[in-house]
Amino acid sequence: MGEDVGVAQPSSASLAALTRARGLQQPGFGGGGFGFSGLDSFVVVAMFFSEARARPRTWEASPSEHKKWVEVFKACDEDNKGYLSREDFKVAVVMLFGYKPSKIEADSVMSSVNPKTSGILLEEFLSIIRKKKEVQLYRNEIRHIFTAFDRHYRGYLTLEDFKKAFRQVAPKLSERTILDVFREVDQDSDGLVSFKDFEYAMNYGQNEA
Repeated sequence: MGEDVGVAQPSSASLAALTRARGLQQPGFGGGGFGFSGLDSFVVVAMFFSEARARPRTWEASPSEHKKWVEVFKACDEDNKGYLSREDFKVAVVMLFGYKPSKIEADSVMSSVNPKTSGILLEEFLSIIRKKKEVQLYRNEIRHIFTAFDRHYRGYLTLEDFKKAFRQVAPKLSERTILDVFREVDQDSDGLVSFKDFEYAMNYGQNEA
């Protein structure tokens, strides 16, 4: 059985800072609530679990990692063309991330490169890999927060898991508000929140930000 993560009840100032960082509407603090509901409330609560675990919120490639990316680019550019073809790029992703890109991902990448070039130039490659790395790290962060909610390590979350997590951060939130949040996150309405549901909710608002 998992243990509760020690999360101090947030102050008004810390809540305000987190909501500004997410681009959410400034909350009200009267009545013991956040001043907003639904997925906004869920994201703010989850972010406090992230802070409690001291996870990094920003990331930059180290010089050694940057050097590795350049070396992979050169290794995949076997004919010294100065760019990577579609197949070259797939090999590079396998080398760096351990999986072969799908046709959809490869199509998306190739459609985004400069049409005046025959493939992916080094600077474009570095930018693509940096973004992929950021996505990978953020997804790992979401998995970490999901595990903090999933105190029994079942691979899914129940309403009771949500109640316990919310009570650590916002003990005065009403049962009704927590139930509403749970129903919003539970996309298929099966009474359980899968990691896929959780990840979708954590990404709420990011496309608009």
